[in-house]
Amino acid sequence: MTDGGFGSVCVLGAGRFGTALALRLMDHGVGTRVATRRADAGTPGRLGPLLERRAVRPTLEALDGADLVILALPFPAAVNLAERFPGFAEGRIVVDATNPLTEEGDGIVLPPDTSGAVEIARRIPYAPLVKAFSTCTTEDLTSRGTEAVNLVAGDDERAKRTVMRLSRHIGLAALDAGVLAHCGVLEGMALLREEIRRRNPDAAASHRLTHALPDSGTRVESPW
Repeated sequence: MTDGGFGSVCVLGAGRFGTALALRLMDHGVGTRVATRRADAGTPGRLGPLLERRAVRPTLEALDGADLVILALPFPAAVNLAERFPGFAEGRIVVDATNPLTEEGDGIVLPPDTSGAVEIARRIPYAPLVKAFSTCTTEDLTSRGTEAVNLVAGDDERAKRTVMRLSRHIGLAALDAGVLAHCGVLEGMALLREEIRRRNPDAAASHRLTHALPDSGTRVESPW
């Protein structure tokens, strides 16, 4: 662990959101590696800034030595990872930044008696899972202005406090949102955001309101 008490970080996924989060972590001096299968792509695209900082690694190398793993993946990819390769979480705090929306952003892919965070946690019962960053937007992470609110939930209090310290270290206003059972509400905020945007495309007020709700823009673009 570092002096900040949160250690090194592996960000799984380099979509818009994952890239923005990784760059913000690095800008605040957090040891960060990014795991993505796009690392060998001919055109770096948004990976350019990460490649310049030599932060992109093959998955196993990126995970090596990481204290926290942040799932900045589409929800189906995160579930697939937890089902097929559950060992990725062993000995680490897993941070779920996903929102389980449909590809169209017009619904949630899970029944109302569960949540994405709960489903992932069930597949890695030996590792503490904390829901965080899912209520932040990509713009929140790239802005240097007012602190954005990061709602953090989890059943393991020690792991939750670690993620909240990390969040505050990078300039976000972390608030304790309780236990994993509350995560259906947090994830539903992403659906509300999409609905408001769709129904009020030209309303300035809707843009101000939805800026405070989670950005689900990474839900369909696979960072792998």
